[in-house]
Amino acid sequence: MTTGPALRRIVGFALPLTAANLLQQGYLLVDSVVVGRYVGVEGLAVVGACGPLFYLLNAMFIGLGTAFTIRLAHLTGGQQIDRRRDVVAALTLLTVVWAAGCVVLATLLVEPALAVMGIDGRLAADSARFFGTLALGFPGIFGSAAVSAYFRGLGDSRSAMWVQGVGSIANVVLVLVFVAVLGGGVVGAALATAVASTVALVVGLVWAARTHPVRRGGPRPAIRRELVDAARLGLPLASQHIVLALGIMVLVGIIQSYGEVVLAAFTIVSRIELFTGILFLDFSGAVTAFAAQNLGAGDLARARTGLLRTLRLTAVLSVLVAGVVLVARAPLAALFTDDPATRELTGRYLTIIYPFLLLYTAMVVIHGYLNGAGRTTAPLICTLIAFVAVQIPFAWLLNGPFGIDAVMWAVVASWTAGLTYSVFCLRRVLFVRPAPAAVPAAT
Repeated sequence: MTTGPALRRIVGFALPLTAANLLQQGYLLVDSVVVGRYVGVEGLAVVGACGPLFYLLNAMFIGLGTAFTIRLAHLTGGQQIDRRRDVVAALTLLTVVWAAGCVVLATLLVEPALAVMGIDGRLAADSARFFGTLALGFPGIFGSAAVSAYFRGLGDSRSAMWVQGVGSIANVVLVLVFVAVLGGGVVGAALATAVASTVALVVGLVWAARTHPVRRGGPRPAIRRELVDAARLGLPLASQHIVLALGIMVLVGIIQSYGEVVLAAFTIVSRIELFTGILFLDFSGAVTAFAAQNLGAGDLARARTGLLRTLRLTAVLSVLVAGVVLVARAPLAALFTDDPATRELTGRYLTIIYPFLLLYTAMVVIHGYLNGAGRTTAPLICTLIAFVAVQIPFAWLLNGPFGIDAVMWAVVASWTAGLTYSVFCLRRVLFVRPAPAAVPAAT
């Protein structure tokens, strides 16, 4: 087997997802631009304050959903298509329970969570209204994510692209209507997301039924077995996101003490980071599915070749992306706000972290291979080391003597530590027999 087809398969899988996610992150950028322009720095601060809470709920579900993607990829690679029904039934149950539980949590715990981050007064009240409105869309948000996980597990990233794309385009249109035209403020922005995600879910379910129908009838689905397998693979991934979300809450607590301008700049940089990081996260997801399928089929050499080729390609792309952001940092900041202090701080933040983007991109691609090989605990440990043991203490201890710049340099320190540990784990996986989770479970 030549090396070219392996990389082409990964690129072919990643690019449709990238297109969809660029649309998704594009709507987040538009959402923040609209909020910044029509609501002001205060609106951006509300979005930034609620960001860690939404990330906690959404990223935990995505971590669990990735486990179902891996399971479907294993079954597809091992030609066990008849077991797809079991996985779908388990994923559906998890999604319904998760969405309902998150709506309850958002109603009861948002104000205490904001208080833990030190957010109070008018900012806390506006943030609680924003998050409560966003919770109306949780069934659509988590449901469309589950449909996307299903498509990715079957290797159909194009369908995942169209589903996410429909939701993103609907969101852009609705946020302009609800905020710019109707003057709905940050609550209008949250309502736009809730409605658009519901549209995406309906489109995804209809398309899945037409293109990848699940066999009806037969024995009762083995939901419990699939939930156990998903928990074994997905809980480390979900735990990783819990750690990240809690750490971001700590960082928001540090940042908000500097005032709404700094929190607004943090929100802008977070949106830009998400947008520019999408390509590399999608390559990571593609490597996960590619490695899982090939390891499930026993083709270790092809899985490893795909990883190495992807690392080389993403290294080049990361240099290009970083260069564009650094050159365009001033216009990028100006898109979101006319406030001079917020624009200056945003540009300084980008100047510090983007020369080191290569560290981040290499780390997330390696994590993709480790996940596909069933070593989902390794990225969790990496997060604990990089984020908990390095970034948060760095920012906490040094922001006093060095100010907000310490929070920015803490990101670079975190990426450095994370990549170092990831390479260590990768060397062990590449030269030893794959973990049992990389082989489809016996029936």
